[in-house]
Amino acid sequence: MLALSVSAPVTQGKLKDYHPESPRFRLSFLGPRYWGTWLLAGTIGLCLLLPRPLVLALGRQIGKAFFHRNHKRTRIARINLQWCFPDWDEAAREAVLREHLTRYGQAILDLGLVWWAPRRRLDRLCTLSGEAELHALHQAGEKVLLIIPHVVGIDMAGAVLAKVAAGASMMKAPSNPLLHWRLWHGRSRFGARIFMRDQGLRPLVKAIRAGWVGYFMPDEDLGSQQSVFAPFFGIATATLPVVGRMAKMTDAKVIPVFCRLDDSGQYHVTLGSPLADFPKGDALTDATVVNAAFEAGIRQAPEQYLWTLRWFRTRPSGESSPYD
Repeated sequence: MLALSVSAPVTQGKLKDYHPESPRFRLSFLGPRYWGTWLLAGTIGLCLLLPRPLVLALGRQIGKAFFHRNHKRTRIARINLQWCFPDWDEAAREAVLREHLTRYGQAILDLGLVWWAPRRRLDRLCTLSGEAELHALHQAGEKVLLIIPHVVGIDMAGAVLAKVAAGASMMKAPSNPLLHWRLWHGRSRFGARIFMRDQGLRPLVKAIRAGWVGYFMPDEDLGSQQSVFAPFFGIATATLPVVGRMAKMTDAKVIPVFCRLDDSGQYHVTLGSPLADFPKGDALTDATVVNAAFEAGIRQAPEQYLWTLRWFRTRPSGESSPYD
């Protein structure tokens, strides 16, 4: 369980021009357009009062409903699993898909823990492994960039890591302004600085240089112009080459992170060893190293990864998307 509490050696003045812009509550959020969002937030909040086994059972039902009703996303997930695990039979892939949707439903309900639960309650539900090396690096004044793939427990992992060191991260603004307001405040509740993706990398780079621990999710397909095609599960995948670039700009040690939500409702956050001899300085080589680190974690617990996203949409040499 968590036991560390580290004060980050941050020089606040260095960040005066890069304070994250806090989304503001609007009176329009009370209008009918947002009633569905309020209902969802209320349901998530209600789960804080329910016994843990009941919350897990409700999350399981959400996953089942997703499986039977969201045909578009389940089709995408089946394609991704077939591409990544071609040696598995269909029954094995289908089992991973169903388990993934169960964990996804449970993690949605657990957002209330990230948004409102006291720290001591999170500590009871979460374990953290490998923090000793992060602690040593931080105490030595080393810059650190934590990288994590898009797993169901990504928000919980951020909350857990906030107890170890002051963090800085980025998020993409949802199209729903009320959801944006709620997510931003939930993710920044434990002192993290959350920058928006449309601000670019500069604020996050500046924060890491000033002593904040970076927390970054680089596995996104943003098209061929911003990407290199690095192997991921043996597939040439459009990969953002930003981790190597950020490591070079900040002289940061890059540490892979993984988070697993188990059957009992416990979250297990694991910090790996810093990537050796990284960055190399070549965009494709560095992206390949990052993808390999993510693949290793995903293979150990494939049900945790967000298979419903179009990871292989952009193809090299004009190949058609598998989702068309």
